[in-house]
Amino acid sequence: MLGSAVRVRAVTEADLPVLLELGEELRDQVLPVEGKSRTTSVAGRAALSQRYCEAIHDPSRHLVLAVGGKDGEAEIALGMALFTISTANALVDIPAVHMSHAVVADKHRKRGAGKALVAAAAAYAEEQGIEQLVVSVHPGSRDAARFFARLGFAPQAVRRTAPVAVVRRRLSAGERGVERIVRQTRRRPASVPVKADAPPS
Repeated sequence: MLGSAVRVRAVTEADLPVLLELGEELRDQVLPVEGKSRTTSVAGRAALSQRYCEAIHDPSRHLVLAVGGKDGEAEIALGMALFTISTANALVDIPAVHMSHAVVADKHRKRGAGKALVAAAAAYAEEQGIEQLVVSVHPGSRDAARFFARLGFAPQAVRRTAPVAVVRRRLSAGERGVERIVRQTRRRPASVPVKADAPPS
């Protein structure tokens, strides 16, 4: 157990190595691969570092780190999250603080880092005079869904994603199916009415 309370602070560029590690854990949770470990290429890590640096220096984004550790010792990075301000709903102009890219390292779970990150998001919203919090949860993460539900978050909408090429193929396959049914219907021979015997004259 950690000897001191979990605290949340703003990220600096000195935290980039830790952010990259947490980013890989987040990716593994979102895109799990069975039987093998996912590794990021050098170019991929460089691009990710650049995105983190942009977030650190962007005043419209607030990247934070949950840390802990015993007094007098080096702090331990437990998790991270990104706060941005947008609308709670695309069709309703109500501002909200969006909490995304939230992850707690597997080896540091059950220590209060998740709650500390949510508390930091709530504090950030209050500082901005905003009354709504929105959190992004991957649909495959049941633990995260239960965690946020216990804290009062309710589902607002289910967002589904798909590559455009896949959608195009499915749409095309559906259209071919309809055309095939139409062609089969057109090829059916018309029924010929049976003539009744003429009555005797």
